[in-house]
Amino acid sequence: MKQKYILTGLLAGILAMSIAGQGTGQGAATKLRYVNPLSIEDTRSIADPTVLRFQGKYYLFLSGGMVWTSEDLVHWKHQPATMPPGTRGVTAPAAFEYQGSAYLTGNDTGLFRARNPVGPWEYVGDFKDDQGKKILLFDTMVFVDGDGRVYAYYSGRHDDGIYGVELDRKDLTHFAAPPRKLWTFNNAHIWERYGDHNEGTELSWIEAPWMTKRNGKYYLQYAAPGTEWKTYAVGVYTAKSPLGPFTYAPRNPILVHQNGLINGTGHHCVIEGPDGNLWAIYTVLYRNWGVFDRRIGMDPVGFDKDGNMFVGGPSETPRWGPGAIAKPWLDNDSGSLPVSINRYTWSASSSMPGRDPTYAFDNNVRTWWQPAGDDAQPWLTLDLGCRNPTDPNQEFVLDSSRILFDVAPPERTSLTVDGHSTWFPNTPRAMAAPYRYKLEVSSDNRTFKAVADKTNNTAANNVEFDEFAPVRCRYIRLTVTGRPTNLPMAVLEFTAFGKSAQTQRTGAAK
Repeated sequence: MKQKYILTGLLAGILAMSIAGQGTGQGAATKLRYVNPLSIEDTRSIADPTVLRFQGKYYLFLSGGMVWTSEDLVHWKHQPATMPPGTRGVTAPAAFEYQGSAYLTGNDTGLFRARNPVGPWEYVGDFKDDQGKKILLFDTMVFVDGDGRVYAYYSGRHDDGIYGVELDRKDLTHFAAPPRKLWTFNNAHIWERYGDHNEGTELSWIEAPWMTKRNGKYYLQYAAPGTEWKTYAVGVYTAKSPLGPFTYAPRNPILVHQNGLINGTGHHCVIEGPDGNLWAIYTVLYRNWGVFDRRIGMDPVGFDKDGNMFVGGPSETPRWGPGAIAKPWLDNDSGSLPVSINRYTWSASSSMPGRDPTYAFDNNVRTWWQPAGDDAQPWLTLDLGCRNPTDPNQEFVLDSSRILFDVAPPERTSLTVDGHSTWFPNTPRAMAAPYRYKLEVSSDNRTFKAVADKTNNTAANNVEFDEFAPVRCRYIRLTVTGRPTNLPMAVLEFTAFGKSAQTQRTGAAK
């Protein structure tokens, strides 16, 4: 027993040293960690990310708002953009830099320009084809090649495929030539088929092109079969020139769900991180029934020995962020495991009928724990142990947790428009107030120790990732001390990350 506790102490020490160097500044980037979905303040349902690197800083544009700034791709600060008066929200935004200015476009809109990505933005004009006729583009991506030539890629919508065209460098709103259809839906590519099981053999939605150039080769990525499906994924074609001809890559799809919490992983962008490596920022589907709801994920991009592109994900556990390791696409797992999923012994201050606390630990964002409406400070305690009578201790060394807060959807989950049923409209994307809470741990379920105190939290996040010094415990408790008062609270998922505190007889940690 003495040897077991000594080894457990060593394990905790190693974990403590690995986390101690973490921080938000560039100097601490070597120990930066993140977990999916990313924590992005002042958001709820968000999707279709585009990240622009402009004058050394990263700018994130989303369907659901803009703009957020970062220096490390992990910590994002909301900085509202100034748009021209009367401008409606820009959906599926696409941002790029050209000749020192920032440019922005979106679905069925023209082109905006600014000296800084937060604005003020000015409207340059509508897009026009090579005949001078106004054209509305969907899921546009603009790529500036090394020779200064500029290309636009966009979706023909539904199963029509992906188009590409060169733009006039003197007027980026004008096509320099007729557009080319680069490829279309191919039902031989099973992952492109509609449905959560790709059962819609003749249906798809081909969209969200993104161009990456590497070693003289052009990788044009795209998403299918539609953002409402768990099977939403990313594929890629390659070519020797920006407009093809393109060849279907052998590793497709390059990013697809693994039947876990993070699924519906499509409509993405690829950006060079501060570490010089490529990172994919992508949409994550939360719910595709009732409330239509999405978030944002991130994982590293790699290339195999044959030059085939892939994404090292989707990941669901704490990962090393940009700068932590030299080749994150090989394996950037930080070693912390989820130790709370489907644990069966819990206690709580209250719960609504059918919204039991067990739903906060089932690794499923389509279910949730909802406390009673009059519960002023709801709390939830989980026993991390299991039904193993030969090992009554069953403690873990925890180092982090993820809380997925949300608004409890209304009972009426559909809306009829012109005789057709559609998705329930989203609640406001900006939370009315921050969630405030504290995390405590215990070995005996009587004496608790605080490991994270956010009772004075000022950031309005519905995804919270908390890291703390490694601590040995069996129980973890979440107490919500403050929340938006005008909306019913839900905890979609509460995950504790760490490692077993037990050791094998050889002394190796489990």
